[in-house]
Amino acid sequence: MSEYYLWLLQVMGVANERSVQLLRHFGTAEDAYIGINDSNLHFLKEAEKNAYKTASVAKSAEIAELAHEHGYNIVTLDDERYPELLKNIHNPPIVLFVKGNIDNNNVKLAVVGARTPSDYSYVVAERICRALAQNSVVIVSGMAVGIDKTAHCAALKEKGVTFGVLACGFDVDYPKGSKTLRDDIVAHGGAILTEQLPGGRPELWYFQKRNRIISGLSHGTLVVEADEKSGCIITANHTEDQNRDLFCIPPQDIFEPRYSGVIPFLKDGAIPVFSHTDILENYLIREKKPPVAEKPHFVAASVLPAPATSPQKPKTFPNENRNEPENLSESQAKIYQLLKAGECTLDFLSEHSGLNFNTLNEALLELEIDGLVVGVGASKYKLN
Repeated sequence: MSEYYLWLLQVMGVANERSVQLLRHFGTAEDAYIGINDSNLHFLKEAEKNAYKTASVAKSAEIAELAHEHGYNIVTLDDERYPELLKNIHNPPIVLFVKGNIDNNNVKLAVVGARTPSDYSYVVAERICRALAQNSVVIVSGMAVGIDKTAHCAALKEKGVTFGVLACGFDVDYPKGSKTLRDDIVAHGGAILTEQLPGGRPELWYFQKRNRIISGLSHGTLVVEADEKSGCIITANHTEDQNRDLFCIPPQDIFEPRYSGVIPFLKDGAIPVFSHTDILENYLIREKKPPVAEKPHFVAASVLPAPATSPQKPKTFPNENRNEPENLSESQAKIYQLLKAGECTLDFLSEHSGLNFNTLNEALLELEIDGLVVGVGASKYKLN
């Protein structure tokens, strides 16, 4: 089955939330492969259509072979090895390339911070991560220089477990010279993972997308140091969106800009950390159940209950006098009624339908697949 997931990844690209929507619609990756064909590409965006032309199951086999040559396993969204915490986020990766062991039930903490941190932040990150590793907490970070690397290395010094989430393909040397660290992480029972296809470069836009995986793998996130423009702010926002715990190191100097990104989170209720025990108390000493999303964003088709109104049923017009197709869900019907007046922008549909962004996007995609709605560019839609 992984070949079909890899095919879908080729077509849709990494971090494309429409991939999960397609899986929900078709049921399985294989059904998506069968359902998406030359005759019904109208619901794909232009870049996806271009990728479709070169994607193939044969190429999937080549990708799988290359992954295995590098010691990486392919873990798909319906694989029992797929981390449950990560599955429960919005837009989980449909494929993970994993080297090492991700089957670990211990508390996991994402640790993020500046790439050029202050001496104070280096010391704090080192001490806290070493102490957490001594208490069997898994340290999760992004392999970058600065706080990321400090967090990984601190765990390794205590023979602890740490996960490194790459912003590139597994065969790309980034950060440059990181092979030794990757090998050490795996040798100590941890894992290196990425959703990027082989050869994927660490492009600036993707770092923000990658951060959802760092927080998504973890029960909570510790922000060590961040200014107002730091990528750590995005990770912290993902953490809150995912209903996970957010911890912050109080600034050494409240007037120093390098710490300015942390202060708003502390004011809004993030847990201040003065010692590793502030984190341990949250999970171990008080035996607090680690938080997860209120409900899974993705469940394998095999365990989904039959929907009351299946989106895969064909929409039919019983007679010419009836304007609205049968079997529309409530969300689809709201969109359909709005589009009867003419072209609408995504913002207009969002404002007037009362649907949240995720529900709106999923319903639009289903209407596109069924040929009832077409996109007309610039985030505009109309009835087909």
